[in-house]
This record gives sequence, C-alpha cells and structure tokens, in this order.
Amino acid sequence: MKNSLRYLLFSLGVGLAIALVPRLSIFQSPDMVMAQGTSQTISPQRLANHLKKINAKMYGAYWCPACMKQKELFGSAFKTINYIECDARGTNGQPELCKQANIRAYPTWEINGKRYEGVYPLEGLAQLSGYQGR
Repeated sequence: MKNSLRYLLFSLGVGLAIALVPRLSIFQSPDMVMAQGTSQTISPQRLANHLKKINAKMYGAYWCPACMKQKELFGSAFKTINYIECDARGTNGQPELCKQANIRAYPTWEINGKRYEGVYPLEGLAQLSGYQGR
C-alpha cells in the first residue's frame, strides 16, 4: 500500500509537470537582453551544426519538461546537438559526466567555456555562441 501511494503521488507530480510545459516561460538571464531585440530568423539545423562545430553541449534529463521545451525549439535538428543525458535511466545515460561537470539544473548549456542554465530561444543560443547565420 505504501509503495502504491508513492507511485500515485509520483505519477501525479509527473503529470502536473507535463501539463505545465506549455506555460513555462523561457528562462532569461542578463545575457539574453540583447538577443531579444534581434529580428534575425534562425535556421534550427544551421544553428545546431554551428553548436556542434564549437563543441557546445546541452545537459539534460529525459523526464525534464524544460528540456523537452528546448528540444522542441530545435525540432528534428536536435539530433545534431551534443546532448548529455544525466539520468542513468535515460537513453545513453551518463550521470557520471553530469556529476563531474557539477550540473545543478536542466537544461544546462555549455558554450565556449561558459554555463547557461534554462531554456533559451534559438536567437539567444545564436548570440551566446557567436553564430553569424552562415
């Protein structure tokens, strides 16, 4: 009975988190202020190629609603992103890498030696990574 109650509470929590995904606001840091003013259209595939070329990484977890939102912004181009799954239960889970990198939140981007926590619009990732749209 005790385990059944735990499972029910866990399931309700996961369901609530998934239901709230469309309502999550995009994380904004001071680095994002200038990116919001851009009107540049970003190609998700070209940006993903650039991020791969500069060895940018996204740390996340398969169950994380914010990570799902970040993946949605890239669409099918996300397969190009250097993604590190931090939960051992996820596909190709590498929790030891996340622990070594001291990842505290999902998603966490590592771009040009700096860390950025949260969901970023493509324009913000372009600015943070020096993407010029080529």
